[in-house]
Amino acid sequence: MKKLIPALIVLAGVPNVALAQSNDPPPAAEGGAGSNLPDVQIIQEQQAAPKPATPKPAAAKPKPKPRPVQQQASSPPPLPPQDDEFEAIAEISEPAQILANSPYGATAGAGAAERAQFGSINPINARQVLPGDLQNYAGSGARVSTTDLDSQRPLTSHEALARVPGVVSVLDDGIGRHGGISVRGAPFRRSRKVLVMEDGQPINFAPYLDSSSHYTPPIERIESIEVLKGNVVNYGPLNNFGVVNFRNLSPFGANETLMKFGVGTTEGSDRDWNNFRHVHTRQNLGHVGVVASYSGSETGGAWDNEVLRYNDFYGAIGFKGDKQDLTVSGGFFRQRDNYDETNFEGTESDFFANRRRKSGDGFGNLVGLDDSNYNGDHYRLQIAHNYYFDKDTTLTTRLYGADHERARFYPDRFEDAGGGELDEGDADDIIFEGRDRRYRNYGVDSRLEFANLQLFNGMTHDFQTGIQYREEKFSNTNRIGERGEFLDFDDRGDVEDQQKLDASAFSAFMQTAIHVTRNFTITPGVRFESYDVDYRETVDGDTVGQSNHDHVLPSLAFAWEAMQRTTLYGGYHRGLTPHIVRDAEANGFPLPEEVGDNFQLGLRSTAMRGVTLDMAIFHSKIDNYQFKEAELNDDGLQVFGVLDEVEFQGFEMFGRLDSRPHHGGPWNFFGEAVYTYVDGKIERGIDVDGEDVFDVSGNRIPESVRHFANLTIGVEHEAGWDLSVSWNYRGDFHTDSQNTPYGGDEDGEVGLVPDVWLVSARGNFKVNDQLSLFISGQNLTDEFYISDRSDGIKPGIGRTIFGGFTLKFDH
Repeated sequence: MKKLIPALIVLAGVPNVALAQSNDPPPAAEGGAGSNLPDVQIIQEQQAAPKPATPKPAAAKPKPKPRPVQQQASSPPPLPPQDDEFEAIAEISEPAQILANSPYGATAGAGAAERAQFGSINPINARQVLPGDLQNYAGSGARVSTTDLDSQRPLTSHEALARVPGVVSVLDDGIGRHGGISVRGAPFRRSRKVLVMEDGQPINFAPYLDSSSHYTPPIERIESIEVLKGNVVNYGPLNNFGVVNFRNLSPFGANETLMKFGVGTTEGSDRDWNNFRHVHTRQNLGHVGVVASYSGSETGGAWDNEVLRYNDFYGAIGFKGDKQDLTVSGGFFRQRDNYDETNFEGTESDFFANRRRKSGDGFGNLVGLDDSNYNGDHYRLQIAHNYYFDKDTTLTTRLYGADHERARFYPDRFEDAGGGELDEGDADDIIFEGRDRRYRNYGVDSRLEFANLQLFNGMTHDFQTGIQYREEKFSNTNRIGERGEFLDFDDRGDVEDQQKLDASAFSAFMQTAIHVTRNFTITPGVRFESYDVDYRETVDGDTVGQSNHDHVLPSLAFAWEAMQRTTLYGGYHRGLTPHIVRDAEANGFPLPEEVGDNFQLGLRSTAMRGVTLDMAIFHSKIDNYQFKEAELNDDGLQVFGVLDEVEFQGFEMFGRLDSRPHHGGPWNFFGEAVYTYVDGKIERGIDVDGEDVFDVSGNRIPESVRHFANLTIGVEHEAGWDLSVSWNYRGDFHTDSQNTPYGGDEDGEVGLVPDVWLVSARGNFKVNDQLSLFISGQNLTDEFYISDRSDGIKPGIGRTIFGGFTLKFDH
């Protein structure tokens, strides 16, 4: 309770939301509050730089020049201004160029919105984690924009993220719901070491207790995806590697109604046809805006009997007055899959001989695999409030909560009527088991920004500070059925054992962007994390454990525009990754945790005509590194081990070349290259296998992919059509700290996962202003390959082709 007091103090000072009909001062046009603010031009994300406006009178205070929006991986990037334009652009102060999906709705929010577009640090409202224009951002960041999503037509968010340097994604299912995102060498499984958010709210179910993620929002309702790497001080925990934020439609955007439908097939699946459907509408009625969205899909998976299904409902309502705005958003996501984590056990040669067959007796002669099922219900709510004291001072506060219940059930063994195990049997002898988990969390987050503060010698700085209080509750239940009883979400069987875990966390941060010169910014910052964990067993006994943690995490970053549209950036930050607690008995109390020192140095540029470039080198040293053991323990479960010290060092690069800026005309031929190299090495660590102890120092870090590349070539025409082909390379990786070689384990659960090249393509055709057609294909050569070795060998998804249409109306 004592940790809640600081948050309540901040909330007590937040004024009530005032709507248009309230007694607010008159709007800017009438000489009231905000009259000294510029008009704001609302644009779409990929619109080019604004045309020069008439300069203000000499008495007006000069402001930093607005910059053309740099959208990494956009198509095509804006053409850099010519030399004779630079002087004119330097004097342009209005109109400001603001993203159409801005979370700032009030009239007086123009200052905060402009800083969110062109600032050197993260926007104050956590729904947007990166500036719209990344050129002078003091850190490494990338955005997959609306235009990128429309042209790429990704089937999953994982496919969309393949165009972001430093990010590696590995699919565990056909539509990417179960999480497999890695940033700069982090293990990809369940995205456990990456802070994954939706509108600034963590998707990781319990970051302080169990950071697994089995949910990502449908790509059809996502406006953009933001990736933040390095200098992560105002988000946490899970901030050693990076942050991925999925941004939903804002109710403050333009009116529109969109429908999207598609059908397709997946090679090797027993399901004849896949389908997905989506519809959303956004309507603004004066000072009130509303978004309503529905998405759904049924598609085949990696095994022949896998079918992935979801239905998603999302809504948001926004109220805006003169000096404040309020957004209430949330939704319900329902997942019902024929899916399980039980995979093939045997040699690699047996796996390739069996291929995708899991139905019937599948493998292992264990009937009931067709009835394995995964179920998830995810509820989410967020209330975000912005109050603008003036154009330079903003207070933003969020209340949020989520309730996620997931359960998976699968056949485990055969038993006779007396309870004895059988080598084989039929449906009457089957014993089903299950993992039944529920995560509940809620929190309050308040942030304050003071911009354009004066220092000395003409220098200014933008200061941000914030606090957060968060509660997490996690119920981890193992279940078992009676002989011949098939379990599912409605019949979950008996409780075999259960854990109850709780965490309360308080965090705070400060950072300031010091503008030493017009082109050079230094950003020092610090984050404080304090959290308490309680753990107890509720069936087998009253085993009780408690763990308390406090950390101070400093950071320092810089950005220097050394030449026009060419910026050198870099920095250091200390990060924190709490350990998974459900194996606390194995690791003991107090719990260890990962604390890392993280460095980066990078360069981004659009100075050359038609060329976009972003590259960085990075290094991380992390103590008490936790990873999931590939082999099962004596209870048949995978547990988490700890390595004393690990290091990651690597290089990432994004490059794009467009022809249109060179020759003009209706045609644009383009090429993109994304490459990530990570050398993940165990500096100190041991692996205990029964009575044997192995020194694994010098080995590769489990589940850390060394090489990843995505190469794309394409053509587009201003008439509204485009075609492109991509080659995606995922390098090899080990699944265990002993680095068992390929073919070194007869059960196939550990060993090298070989590299693979995959080919994808897509095409779009604009019929008219409302209707467009598309077709997209992944793994076009139908490669049969090993995707992972968790709970046995898992194949990658077979050739998948989708086609459909999008119908959009602007109102």
